[in-house]
Amino acid sequence: MHGCLTLIIIMSRQGRNIVCQLRAKERENKWNIRRNLNIVKTIVCQEHSSFKKVWEKVSRSPIAYEGNRIYFDNYRSVYIGHGRQGQPELLYRLPQCPSKHKIEDALVCQFPLDHLPMKHKGFKGHLLALTRDNWLVRYDLNTGAVLQELFLSQRYKFRHLGWQGEGGTIVIRSIHAKLSAMARMAGIIQPLLMVLAVFSVLPLQLVAVMEVQKEIFGKDICDSGISQGALIIMHQGGTVRLYSFDRIVKENTIVHAKLGDMCSVVNGIVGSHPSGIPCTVKLKETPPVLFEVRCHEHNLQMGGFPWHYIFTPHRNNGVFHVHKVENKKQAHNGVIDMDLLSLEPDKAVFHADESGRILHISGNNIRILKLHSGDNATSELKECFTITPASPDGENTASLLARGEDTGWALSSSGRIIKKRIFDSSILPTVECIKDVDYENEMDLLVVTSVTDTRDDATHVASIGLHDNTTGKLIKQIPLEEEWDETMEHTICFDLDTFAHIYKSGTSKFHCVLYRLDRTINDEPTRVTRHQRRHEKPVRQGRRTSRRLLQDAEDDR
Repeated sequence: MHGCLTLIIIMSRQGRNIVCQLRAKERENKWNIRRNLNIVKTIVCQEHSSFKKVWEKVSRSPIAYEGNRIYFDNYRSVYIGHGRQGQPELLYRLPQCPSKHKIEDALVCQFPLDHLPMKHKGFKGHLLALTRDNWLVRYDLNTGAVLQELFLSQRYKFRHLGWQGEGGTIVIRSIHAKLSAMARMAGIIQPLLMVLAVFSVLPLQLVAVMEVQKEIFGKDICDSGISQGALIIMHQGGTVRLYSFDRIVKENTIVHAKLGDMCSVVNGIVGSHPSGIPCTVKLKETPPVLFEVRCHEHNLQMGGFPWHYIFTPHRNNGVFHVHKVENKKQAHNGVIDMDLLSLEPDKAVFHADESGRILHISGNNIRILKLHSGDNATSELKECFTITPASPDGENTASLLARGEDTGWALSSSGRIIKKRIFDSSILPTVECIKDVDYENEMDLLVVTSVTDTRDDATHVASIGLHDNTTGKLIKQIPLEEEWDETMEHTICFDLDTFAHIYKSGTSKFHCVLYRLDRTINDEPTRVTRHQRRHEKPVRQGRRTSRRLLQDAEDDR
C-alpha cells in the first residue's frame, strides 16, 4: 500500500491527475473500484494535503455540478472538471434555441462502470432534460448529441423531474391544474390536481401515467408524489397518506403503451409530436391506505431497520418524534428536541449511508442517533456521538464559553447554554453555525459546512469539515477563501479530490468556485558542508530497478 501511494505521488508531481488515473483503471478491472476510492480517501485525509482555489466562473443563470461536470446556462453549456493543465474547460455547448424550448429540469443518468451490461444500446450515460414545451430529451454526456427525443403531452404542463428511488426510475410531475378566474367565480371545481408520469431509464421506457383526481383521494388534497414505490398524497391540515404504487399500476392499468409503437388512444405513435403519451392508469375508487399520519407541514421521513418514521407533530415545529411503522409505537427516547435555541431550524433525517442512523442537525451541532430493537416489538433510540463544528482557528462555542468570553450566549448552573437577550437592532449570529451537512459516499465521510462570525468586522467566514462517518472525528478542516453571505443561497458539492462552492451574490449573479486537492510540499534546499562533501560515497552509475526508483522517490519525499 505504501508503494502504491509513492507511485501516485510521482504521478501527481508529473502533472497527471490522480483521480483520472484511478478512474481509468476501473475500465480494466472492476474489482479495483473500492480499493481506488480508499487510496483517494487516504490522500485527501493526509495532514499535509490541502484544497486550493483553482477556478471561478460567473453566470446570470443557475449553475449545477454533478459527476465532474459543471452545467451553465440552464444545462446548455457544459464544462469538464479536469481539463488541460488541471483547469475546467468547455466540453460542449448546445445550439441556441427559442425560449419555449428552454430546459426546466434535468437529471444526470449514468450507469456504474462495474455494472455496465454487454449490450450498450440505451445504457450510454446521458443528460435527461425536460423542456418548457413538454419534450423529454436525452443528450450524450460527452458530446451533447441528441440521443432520443420524446414528446410528453399537449394537455398537461410537466415541470419537475426527479428520481423515484434506487431502481433507476424517474418521476415527472406536472404543475397543479387550475381553473380560470371566470370558472372559479362560477363555482366550478377542478377535479384534477396533477399528473404523474413514471419512466425507467437505461434504457428509457414508459412505466405508467396517472392522473391524481380529487374525487378519488378527497377534495382537500394539495400535493402528491411517488417515492420508493409509494404514492404519497398530502392533504390540507397536515395529513399524509401512502399507497402502494405498484399495486395501483397492476390493478388499474387500462392502456399498455410502449414508446415508438402505435396507440389508438393518442391516434399516433407513443412519444411523437403531437400525439404524446397516453394516460395508462385510471382509478375508479380509492385504493387501500398503507400508512397514514398527521404532521406539521407534511414533514415525514421513513427509514431504519426495521422500518421507522420521523415526523413533526401538528403545530409543534422544531420537535421530532420517531415511531415504528409496524405498530406506530413511539421508540424509547424517541422525542428529538434541542435545548439550545438557534436561528436555524432543526432537521432530523435518516442517514444517507443506509445504516439506519438518524442525523439531528441543529444550528450548532449534529447528533448521530441509532435505533436498537428490543423485546416486545419495541425499539430504543441511543446517541452515538455529537459533532460540534470548530472555527478556522480551531475553537468552538464551548471553548469560548469556558473562557468566559462574550458570545451572545450564557451558561447556566446546570450546564445548559442559554441565549442572552441582546439589545441591538441587528441579530448577532452564533459563533459557529452549521449551514449544510452532506454524505460523501465514495469516501465514507460526513461533509459539514459551518460559518463563523468574526465579531470584529461583522464578516462571515465559512469552512468545510471532513468527519469520520463512524466516529464523527474531525479529519480535516478546509477554509473557504470567499466571504459567506448568509442572505444568499449556497451549495457545496464534494467530489473526491474536488469540491465546488456555488452561490448567488448580491448582484443576482451565480458564482461557481472550484477547489482542488493540493499536495505541494515546499522543500527547502539544505546546505552541504565541506566535511559532508568530503565523506560522501561515490554513487555507482548503472541501471536502476523500478523498486529502487520508488525507494529514491520515497527518500526524496
